[in-house]
Amino acid sequence: MIKLYSYGKINLFLDVKGKLENGYHTIRTVMQSIDLYDEIQLIPAEDNKILIDCNCPSIPLNEKNTCYKAASHIKEKYHINTGVIIKINKVIPPEAGLAGGSSNSAAVIKGLNRLWKLNLSVEELLSIGVNIGADVPFCINGGTYMAEGIGEKLTKLNDFKWDCILLVKPEFSMSTAFVYNNLTTDNYNLYTDNKIIHYIKHDDYLSTAKSTANTLEKVVEKFHPEINDIKNIMLQKGAVSSLMTGSGSVIYGLFSDMKSLNSAYDAFKDIYHQVYRTRTNTFGVEIFD
Repeated sequence: MIKLYSYGKINLFLDVKGKLENGYHTIRTVMQSIDLYDEIQLIPAEDNKILIDCNCPSIPLNEKNTCYKAASHIKEKYHINTGVIIKINKVIPPEAGLAGGSSNSAAVIKGLNRLWKLNLSVEELLSIGVNIGADVPFCINGGTYMAEGIGEKLTKLNDFKWDCILLVKPEFSMSTAFVYNNLTTDNYNLYTDNKIIHYIKHDDYLSTAKSTANTLEKVVEKFHPEINDIKNIMLQKGAVSSLMTGSGSVIYGLFSDMKSLNSAYDAFKDIYHQVYRTRTNTFGVEIFD
């Protein structure tokens, strides 16, 4: 058996560049791993089947599951004739913009490489990941990256370090497809003058925090203006900045100290069930043999 932690991410920046003929949108984003993780267990199975077990009832247990897709892809590509049981203990909320599904499949890819003794290179792992989802290659690497194209073109950036991050998951969830389907052309290229990557390159963490931006907020707030209420409370409680991550629905706040973070945490815990204190980290998957 192999145990893994698969870490979530936040988007420090997300600008939509345009739309391809196949329907996918091209983006420029900065993704950052955070210290919030699901636990994955990979257990060899006697037969040739892939079985998924998960503590979260909303997660599919069939071929629609990203972990199933990853294991199936590897089995077929490398002619593996044994099965695996994939146990997922979810902590990262699904449909929240935290890449929970992508990080789970990234963990399965790295874990099966070890379990089945495939000895694949990082480049080979990344090529498997991009077949599963656009965020999976980032989750395999983890840390701080700029992603372009549909999210698969990665450029390593200096590590962005921030110790006091608050995540608030409202009662609603967001489908990535729904958000992008409701994106209009006047939302393209809104942040071409944003200097966040310059600040990250110079390890200017405060200016980085103040430069966060996300085009997709403008879509979600039309359907759920509540996200602005959450952001405003974050800022009133002392957050340096507050932003929706990815396609939502989680809102995060970057706080400068633990006192203000804890004050905001206590305030939100009276309103929402899913509130998390976290920090940045430098990896996407952790393996324990």
